[in-house]
Amino acid sequence: MMDNFPYKLRKGQKELLSFLDNNVDKYNICIQAPTGFGKTVIVLSSLLKKRKKILWVVRTGTETDRPIEELKIINEKVGKDFSGLSFRGKRDMCLFINEKIKDRNLNYEDVSFFCDKNRKSCPYYKNLENFSIILKEPVLYSEILEFSKKYSICPYYYERKITPYMDVLSINYNYIINENLLWSLKRFLDINDSYLVVDEAHNLQFASMNINSDYIGTNSIERAINELETIDSETRSEALKFLNDLRFSISKVLNRKKEIQIEFFDFLDELKNIDDGIEILRELGLKVKNNMMKNDKRPTSSLYHISEFLNNSMDLMYEDGIVFILRREKRGFTLERWDMRSSKILEPIWNKFRSNIFISGTLEPIDAFIDVIGLKNYKYMSVDHKINKDRVKTYILDGLSTKGEKISKEMEKRYEIALGNFLKKFSEKNVAIFSASYRIQDALIKLVPDKFKERILIEKEGMSGNESRKILDAFKKMAYSDKKGILFASASGRFSEGADFPGEELEAVFLAGIPFERLTLKTKMYIKYFENLYGEKGRFYAYIVPALRKASQAMGRVIRSENDNGYFILADERYYKEDYFNLLPSFIKNTYKLINYDDKID
Repeated sequence: MMDNFPYKLRKGQKELLSFLDNNVDKYNICIQAPTGFGKTVIVLSSLLKKRKKILWVVRTGTETDRPIEELKIINEKVGKDFSGLSFRGKRDMCLFINEKIKDRNLNYEDVSFFCDKNRKSCPYYKNLENFSIILKEPVLYSEILEFSKKYSICPYYYERKITPYMDVLSINYNYIINENLLWSLKRFLDINDSYLVVDEAHNLQFASMNINSDYIGTNSIERAINELETIDSETRSEALKFLNDLRFSISKVLNRKKEIQIEFFDFLDELKNIDDGIEILRELGLKVKNNMMKNDKRPTSSLYHISEFLNNSMDLMYEDGIVFILRREKRGFTLERWDMRSSKILEPIWNKFRSNIFISGTLEPIDAFIDVIGLKNYKYMSVDHKINKDRVKTYILDGLSTKGEKISKEMEKRYEIALGNFLKKFSEKNVAIFSASYRIQDALIKLVPDKFKERILIEKEGMSGNESRKILDAFKKMAYSDKKGILFASASGRFSEGADFPGEELEAVFLAGIPFERLTLKTKMYIKYFENLYGEKGRFYAYIVPALRKASQAMGRVIRSENDNGYFILADERYYKEDYFNLLPSFIKNTYKLINYDDKID
């Protein structure tokens, strides 16, 4: 059982290895275990014995390295020769486009278009034709990049070339959720005889909803009209008329409300020859993209995007679970197509693989997870956090709540007292203040006493990966300095999930509010859709469970082992309500104390 395990087995790890060995070929497997437990290496160690391909999928590109790093340790410490690859898409791997186009905001579609048009003339792709070196070891995508630069070959197509030789392929979620990308994998992997491991699997519910969701608006129509001025074409006037008719027909549906649900066909009657109009926009959009590329610019086009939006919307407009939301903006409107069909999208995927393993620190309640992803025939194992109760303390603060659209002046004063007590108590520790929303975060920052303000680091809404990495690194360094860090972050943001803060890098968390989605029209429609699917459990699945999972993920940043110190301040009295309290992690429920908001923390 321990052939491939590179460490000394800790409590609970042997049981999980045995559970996997005995069940993985009979059932789909669901595993909930805390951060730091060793989920990745345990699952790898068990599956590698099967001598089948392992497709390991993760939420973001930066997370693809983790299983491959563990695979390297397995090889080194146990004396094995397993191979693996952290696979990245063209956007990260194309060397040629980086030479030709300096714009760093390229998306997948931009790079795919560039590649399709330039592949025959690409020197890196051409050099790969007769390149015979095949790496058969664990390699990170960054190592593939350096290797490819050394030999002047295409990194992306080299990845594809060596994929059949890999025991483990670590890749982004989209490659299994998106049918087109999954089809491309089938050319290199026999997925029916491969194990699929879904890491941080609680994200599937919302990741699947991004595949068919899209939007256009007044701004994109205006950009498309401007693009027409850059090209010569006999159909240019027809395209201009179609765009103006499109803008007018959508505007007619608008009313005084900020946002409304519409049927897509509500405005189609106003558009004459819509199929012809879409095709004209598409052809002109391709011309724009080609012209942009020839001028070494990002090959993007609003004409093309609008044609794709309209075409896909017509294909999907009668699907139950696809909705269209029209929003009034300062200048015009936004029309969004939103796909809520997580179980319908995900359920067919699980039958394509030999077996599926879902791992996360927050899968519970398991019935909700299973229903929402459409999984059948499964076995579940949960591993509790191992904590030292002398080192972990939790306080739920009575008299505080962020409920409502706005925090009252009285509630602000209460939060100012509670936050001040927290910062004074833990002034010699690295701490994080997670908020239910950026709106609440902005309000809390203003309440911080002046003497603490120079220590503050702030996660801002929409910040880039590079910006967040700089903040994360700075915060971690402050843990080992005389001036400890105070990290303000959203409980729905980058730092509340995935980031690791071992030991003294994070010892106390102040969690202000419960990170529910705002009750916008979109949220209400999502709840209603789930109520139609799951009856009285619908609101629980759509609204309550995701919010408490976010809260649990944020708090889980602190405890990695039973030797860690952890202090948790749940600054919202609603956490004490039974429906919410029952969804909190065991290390919170087993250590909590209800106190008044202005009481001093022990």
